[in-house]
Parts: sequence; C-alpha cells; structure tokens
Amino acid sequence: MDLDLTLPSGRIRARSWGEAGAPLLLCVPGLAANLYAFSRIAETLAGVDRRVVALDLRGTGRSEVTGPDTYGLQNHASDVLAIADALGAARFDVAGWSLGALITMQVALNEGSRLRSVTLIDHGGPTDPAALVPIRDGLGRLETSVSDPQRYLEQVRAGGHIAPWSPFWDNYYTYELEQRSDGQWQPTTSLAAAQEDLRQRWPRDWTPFWEALTMPTTLVRATRPVGGPLVVPQRTVEALTATNPAVTVVSVPGDHFTCLLEAATSAALAAGLSAGQD
Repeated sequence: MDLDLTLPSGRIRARSWGEAGAPLLLCVPGLAANLYAFSRIAETLAGVDRRVVALDLRGTGRSEVTGPDTYGLQNHASDVLAIADALGAARFDVAGWSLGALITMQVALNEGSRLRSVTLIDHGGPTDPAALVPIRDGLGRLETSVSDPQRYLEQVRAGGHIAPWSPFWDNYYTYELEQRSDGQWQPTTSLAAAQEDLRQRWPRDWTPFWEALTMPTTLVRATRPVGGPLVVPQRTVEALTATNPAVTVVSVPGDHFTCLLEAATSAALAAGLSAGQD
C-alpha cells in the first residue's frame, strides 16, 4: 500500500507491507534511489508481526522536490524521525542502503533511544571515491527523456553497472518514471537534489556516528565490486569495529546493487531485528 505522508518538510511517498499495528521497520534508500529498492526485503520480512515501510527521500521517486539547501544527512534524518511520528511509532527499527545507511547513522546520533535496531546495507562511512563512480554515473539518467519506458530501461541497462539484470530492476527504474503532457517519459527524481546530497559537507570523523550505534547494529557488506573498489573497504570495517566492537559485520554475495536481492541480506536484517526486540 502506498502512502503520502505530510511532514513539516513536505510530502513524502512511502510504501507499507505487513500489519499496520505491528512493530515498524523503516527502510531508507540511497542516492537518487527509491522505495522499490526494498521490495524483495519487505516481501521476505513483512507479516502480521512486522510492518515494513520504505520511503522515497525528499527530491526522489514520488516524494516532493524541495528547494535548494534542504537536503543532506540532517534533513533526511529529520524526515525519517517525522515519518516514524506520523506512523505512530515511538520506537522502531531502521535499515538504510548506501546513502540511506549514512542517514540511518545520523538518526542514531540524533535520537538513538528511539531505535530498536539498525542495519547498514553496504555503507558505513569513509569510502574510496572510485567506489562511488558507478553511483555518480547513474545520475545521468535523471536528465533523460524518452518516448517509451522500455527505451529508458534499455539505456540504464546499457550502462552496465547492474549485473545480472532482472525484472526487479525493470520495476525499480520504471517506478521513477512519469509521463509528461507531451507524451514523453522522464524520471521524477531531481538531479539537483541528488547533486546536493552528493556534494554536501561530509563528516571528517565518523567516530561519533559509530559510537552512537548503541542499539543492536549490523553492517551488511557486499563482497563484489562494481568495476572498482568495494564501497565498504576493509579499513572502514576495522575502524568501525575498533570504535564499536558490538557492531556485527556480515559479508554477503553480490555487489552494491545486487546485494539488495540476496537472501543473506534479508537473513542478516532479520537477525538484527530479533536482537533488537523489546
């Protein structure tokens, strides 16, 4: 079920699976990503005892595009907390993928007492800039205008960063398209929003973020690179676990994109949810 939530910052689109009154898992996508990224995970974990809600960050997917200087970790983290409020969840679990993992750590730093558990999917702080090249390359699609959604999918697939391709990715990228009055199709995600997120002033020291992970926390690390270094390098794993030995690190098959579809990722998330039960 899709929801339009009116927050102080604007309208946010979310999708809900499972029982509305069950404990809440909020899922936060990455840069210029959308809520469909968590579909496989949600279908695995949601049920009568678990509500899974994934969101489109402001400026992405079907959420409202806000003005300049309204993006970045702090603003997205405020939205996550406001969404939990709107859904009536005083405490909740949170999983973030890529940029969403960094947003999740910001939420933990801001109001960690509200979090039962945290799962960081393939991001944990410092990374090699070369690892982000495929993610930056993907922003080029946001300026695309096509006569048919299939042509859009062909262009994204031709970029070669997602392999193997599957119907999951057809649905993921089709979700972000909207037909204009002239009949052309284009992404609804704002390139300016994505660029502002990418160019924000990043923390120089991630130690306070790692120390804030006092709740059961799992770092899911993809083990196959996308044409370059891993997004979560070994030095980050070592620094994070030296700062906070309680964080569980789980290596899973797949790369930064395809790890979302791996059974091992859902299993690691499920284990974290069990550890965080009240």
